Amino acid sequence: MRVLIPQAGDLLHGVVYLEASDVSGWLGIKTLWVVSPNYKGWVVIRAERLDGPGPVAAQGEAGIGPVLIPPGTGPNDAGGWREQPSGTYVRTPGCYGFQADGTSFSERVIIRAVIPPP
Repeated sequence: MRVLIPQAGDLLHGVVYLEASDVSGWLGIKTLWVVSPNYKGWVVIRAERLDGPGPVAAQGEAGIGPVLIPPGTGPNDAGGWREQPSGTYVRTPGCYGFQADGTSFSERVIIRAVIPPP
């Protein structure tokens, strides 16, 4: 299980520059979830703010809520890898965590989402 964040920032150190979104009052983080060909089951991905209160909205193909990646092949698959494009929407900069759970694994990714410098 991997996440690709195709945005500016210092991704090596977990810093992502927030982008404007088309949803009023929310900032966006592009997230592309990629599942290894070796894993065939469901994946559920949740997000939350870690450094204080604040809403987080994730959007996959099923709409707002946890991102669900079903077993089997899909329209975004490449070379056996399952791909699920999604977006994560937040109201303010901060520290955010993602947790991806499958039947045989649980992985976490933590990022610091910041406003880009001028």
